[in-house]
Amino acid sequence: MSPRRPWVVRAYARALLILPRRVRRQDAAAMAETFDDLWAEGKGTRRLGHAARAFGRLPLVAVAEWLDALGITGGTAALDASGSKGGRSMGWGTHVRFALRSLGKAPGFALTTVLLVGLGVGAVTTIFTLVDHVLLRQLPYPDADRLVLLENGSHSGVIWEEFNQMSSVDLWAASSSRSANLVGEGNPIRIIETVVSEDFFRMFDARPAMGRLLVRDDFRAADNVLLSHAMWRRVFGGAQDIVGRTIRVDGEALTVVGVLSGDFVSPEGLVNSGEAADVWRPIDWSDEGYARPGRRVLRVAGRLAPGVTLETAAAETEQVNRRMAERYPDNYVDRQGNMDTTPPAFLQEVTTRRVRPGLNLLLGAVVLLLVVACLNIAHLFLARGLGRTREMAVRRALGANTVGLVNQLLVESVILGVAGGVLGVGLASLGVRTFLSLNPSALPWAGDVTVDLRVLAFAAAVSVLTALAFGLLPALRSVGRDLTEELRGANRSASTGRRTFRLRSSLVIAEVATSLVLVTQAGLLLKSFINVNTLDPGFGVEGVWTLPLTPNGLEGPEYVEAMDRIRASLAAVPGVTTATYGLSQPFEFTGGGRCCWSRGTILADGVERQDLRIFLQPVSQDYLSTLEIPLVAGTAWPPGESRQEPWPVVLAERLALELFGSAPRAVGQVLEVGPDTRVRVTGVAGDIRYYGLDQELPASIYVPIERVPFDIDMAHFAVRVAEEPPSGLASSLREAVWAASPGLPVPTVRNMVEWVGMSTAGRRFDSVLFATFGVLALLLASAGLYGTLLYSVGEQRQELGIRLALGAGRTRVQRRVVGRGLGLAVVGAVLGLGGTWLVGRYLESRLYGMLPTDPATLGSAVVVLLAAAALASWMPARRASRTDPLQTLKAE
Repeated sequence: MSPRRPWVVRAYARALLILPRRVRRQDAAAMAETFDDLWAEGKGTRRLGHAARAFGRLPLVAVAEWLDALGITGGTAALDASGSKGGRSMGWGTHVRFALRSLGKAPGFALTTVLLVGLGVGAVTTIFTLVDHVLLRQLPYPDADRLVLLENGSHSGVIWEEFNQMSSVDLWAASSSRSANLVGEGNPIRIIETVVSEDFFRMFDARPAMGRLLVRDDFRAADNVLLSHAMWRRVFGGAQDIVGRTIRVDGEALTVVGVLSGDFVSPEGLVNSGEAADVWRPIDWSDEGYARPGRRVLRVAGRLAPGVTLETAAAETEQVNRRMAERYPDNYVDRQGNMDTTPPAFLQEVTTRRVRPGLNLLLGAVVLLLVVACLNIAHLFLARGLGRTREMAVRRALGANTVGLVNQLLVESVILGVAGGVLGVGLASLGVRTFLSLNPSALPWAGDVTVDLRVLAFAAAVSVLTALAFGLLPALRSVGRDLTEELRGANRSASTGRRTFRLRSSLVIAEVATSLVLVTQAGLLLKSFINVNTLDPGFGVEGVWTLPLTPNGLEGPEYVEAMDRIRASLAAVPGVTTATYGLSQPFEFTGGGRCCWSRGTILADGVERQDLRIFLQPVSQDYLSTLEIPLVAGTAWPPGESRQEPWPVVLAERLALELFGSAPRAVGQVLEVGPDTRVRVTGVAGDIRYYGLDQELPASIYVPIERVPFDIDMAHFAVRVAEEPPSGLASSLREAVWAASPGLPVPTVRNMVEWVGMSTAGRRFDSVLFATFGVLALLLASAGLYGTLLYSVGEQRQELGIRLALGAGRTRVQRRVVGRGLGLAVVGAVLGLGGTWLVGRYLESRLYGMLPTDPATLGSAVVVLLAAAALASWMPARRASRTDPLQTLKAE
């Protein structure tokens, strides 16, 4: 013994000479080291207590061992009878120091466990952070649980007056958003202008950072505005003298009366422009348009009176709808005699409705990934527990009681859980930022999504519970075993090995089953993404660049003349072969959105069709040729004939087939679209996927843009470039627009290929995210299977040595081990297919052109999983086949 050890430790080491030689050779060093640890960590009377228990128990251990060594039974009983009845255990501080020392001796185990806990906690905390901020927390407004939104679109100023008479709602707010042009602050800028009613900011608890909010006097002139905090910083550089300054929006001079505070959250669903509002103006109730029942531009929210239920408010809004139907049947009753409805829904539910299914699906996926990680943690703790069985037996022999040993394992598990939780929080912070930067569909209040104290508490709970449930429980298997057998080295008995292998096999089966669910989900989403991307958009995408514009304040011929000047200016840009424009361009509105002019009925061949939603696409005459949309019959209307009666139009092929059975038969036909529009078909164009690759082909009619019967405040230009775009093309196109219309903003210049990519960005994001989950789960399941088979090979090395000594071929041994691994994988795959069937129904809405039970995808997932299992099984099998029979038999 080292002379540096205390005399009592040296004395205990010498006292171990009373044990049989075999026991001294196997366990004396560990017993002396454990006694040294206990002595070093104790103080005062606690040291004396440890020493008394160790020295007092040693003779009984020696008697039991000598009895067993001489072949006399009863050694175990003699030792068990001597067990202490309790005793004082180490303090928690000592437990922590001992745990850190113990984990330091097993760095591979500690680091791997921390990594697994961190991976699982990081993934589930990332998605929980999003779910918590978006779905679980109340809206950041006063009385948020009483706020409702009136659904079924926008509303007129006439019905707004009726809403204000309802007794079930004690406060109302209305808003309407549109694109506008800000000039005089450098280059023209497109902004979002939102007009609001008198109590809007009161309902949503807005506060000014500078100046004041809108007051009732502002609604008389309606020429005062509030700036959003973001616009004040972005456009005006945070100028301190902004209050009182005049800005020009669509040529109108407006006075800035204040700047909203940076923490004001615009109510999603009420301000429904798709972009955050830049300027806020009072509604100009003197505008005669608000008195027309057919002009529906207002989004309306209300605050329920105290004690009023949603059902009561719904009944009262139905009464309002009945009165409107009686007074204005042309505007509030459809052709089938059905009355319009405006059902109220809680603003919280409306705000989160779009993202709720996707977030719930992601949360379910990361929980499955956490389960796989936890099962691997159980593998690690089980293996470590088996390896520490002798250590625990030695500590028991030195006088440690069961409570003390359990507390020690508890502390180790908590330390690993806390360390993994810290890593998980770091991964979650990175994951949240990555998710928000990559997610194509912005979440409500995405700017406020952070890992805060509430999320930290969740992460701490998950990490500690994970370590305790999947770490402590397997580790407890090393406590309370038969002490004499462990000191003799009997922990490698066949029965113990079989029990352990069954437990580890069960964990592997669970891992494989859970992994198959994730791998299958990833496969389904990936195949769905591929299905969508192989679809033909129907027109020439390459070489097309687009410019969305907002030409406000132009009417009729003035609008067409201005847009034609811009078109000519764009066509003159070097490298541009042709230019065109329309109200919108393909892929501008995707994911279910539609714009901008539709009809619910069409009369063809004397038959009225009400089962088709007709989309009228106002375009310039050369629109089809510029986008290379093929004409399958007839021609586009000739130049100069756009104002003839009936209107010359081009049908989409789908609509021509629906109405006339063939494209040639449609040419020359006269149709009535809606109640007051007669059109003459000059040609039929090929179908294009106007609203997204994954959307159904629309029933479109291309009409001359000169025939639009309403004021137009938007235009979307497209130019075709013959070859590779020249350098600086975007700047040249902007300069061309400003040369023809100096005050018109050009917010984006975008390639059509980018528009197409944006239309499938959500599917791409889903497939990449779930593929990541699937690969991680597959690796973890493979690691679990590898560890289990490696353990099994170690347990059976005597049997394998005997088989090889008797002439068994090494290939046969390999097949035996690989077959056992594949058997576990097959059982897990069968269970996983059942789980896939249950989970598939939640995935169905996100798939395209396939079912969640797609045989090819399910089969491929199973093949991938079994291939991974075969590889994970082959490595232990190869090790087993290399067993030296003579060395193994000598060792045993």
